[in-house]
Formats: sequence, C-alpha cells, structure tokens
Amino acid sequence: MGKDGAYSSGSHFSGIIGINGMAGADTAAIVAVLKDDTHALAGKMADADFADLAMFVSQGQLDTDAYIDRSSKTAIGGDAAQGEAYFNTICANCHGVNGTEPKDMGKTLGKQMVNPWEVMHKLMNGQPGEQMPALRALDHQVVLDLLAHLKTLPTAK
Repeated sequence: MGKDGAYSSGSHFSGIIGINGMAGADTAAIVAVLKDDTHALAGKMADADFADLAMFVSQGQLDTDAYIDRSSKTAIGGDAAQGEAYFNTICANCHGVNGTEPKDMGKTLGKQMVNPWEVMHKLMNGQPGEQMPALRALDHQVVLDLLAHLKTLPTAK
C-alpha cells in the first residue's frame, strides 16, 4: 500500500507510492520500472531476482484487509484451535511450540502479531535471507487459522 500502508512512516518507511497499480501488469514492464530512474535498481540484483519480484508485484499481491480486521488486528474467521494443529505440524519444528525459536529471531511470533499483515505476508511469501519458506500453497483459511493461533502465543521469550 506504500504511502497508505503500515510503513507510511517510521523505521521501515520506504517512500514508495505503492505497487497496487501494477497488479496484473506485464512482468517485463515491471522490471523496466525497477531498473529505470524511478527505482534505479539496474545492476543491483540478479535477473532471476528481478523476475521473481516482478511476478510477485504482478500476481502475488493480496488485499490483506479482506482477511485481517484493522481495528482488532485479528484474522477474520481464524480458528485458533485449528491453527494450533497446523502450527504444530508445519511450524513448531523451527519455531518451537511457543513460537520463541529460532534464538536469533528478534521477537517471538506472539509479539510479532502486533503487525499481523506482515506476519501473513511472511507466511505466504517467506522471509528473504532466512530459512523461512514461502507457504503460498496453503489455503487462505489455513493461514487465517495460523494467525489466530499465533495471537495466543507468548509475547516474551
């Protein structure tokens, strides 16, 4: 959402107007914008990374407001009990049953739920530079159930 989103100010401020307008666009056109004077990224990433980023911008965007209530920061229709079963099967091996692992993770998963939109994005798209895989193949209901469960986890290590 760029200037209208969670990072419109603060330490993660990007200055980007937003990428919503490029949803569905030709990936070559998106790569061209990334490489032109608008973003000046030419030569700063591998061609495969440009292609991946362009594919996300074109086909991977998701209106998280349809899934997360802005006022309560809760997953709409998420079932915490079902989410716990998914978590224990999919996530606990790396994150521990309380969501406090790995040790170098800055905040517990429970504490990260102050920004459920970012958590949903990381669940679906992975975490660059980390072992966190993209779980985009999961049904959105599974992701909502996971978010509901994460909200029940401890906020302190």
